Amino acid sequence: MGANNDIMNNFAMQELKRIYSTYDGWKMSPQKLGSGYDTLVRLERLSGGHHDIVKVLVTFNKEVPATLVEELNKKEIMTDGLVARYDSAVIAPVNTDTSVLPAGMKIYPMNSFEFEGNELVWNKKKVSRVPVPLAVKKAA
Repeated sequence: MGANNDIMNNFAMQELKRIYSTYDGWKMSPQKLGSGYDTLVRLERLSGGHHDIVKVLVTFNKEVPATLVEELNKKEIMTDGLVARYDSAVIAPVNTDTSVLPAGMKIYPMNSFEFEGNELVWNKKKVSRVPVPLAVKKAA
């Protein structure tokens, strides 16, 4: 059976889970937007008698697409009568142009990826090397 997610989106979801932990009650619902890797992730939890709803745009573009930012601000009608508090954010590779985002919007850098010029680069974990002493030759 094949996987229905791409490795790039898997890294992005791992970073989102660090920010919006399931231990804090967050439930995640990702949905693809258009073509490419852009994904809108809806996070929801019940907290103190109301719904906390956060919409996060995950993008791998050099510039955050203005058309997708509109999706972040769409409100939903809650059918259970509880009050909903809304928030929105963007998660994008380091060095992404975020100038189209409104002032005050949360931007989370995706530490697994970054732009070096126009090229998207995967940042692998750094391997720390411990120096190993060379064998000392015994004097005769």
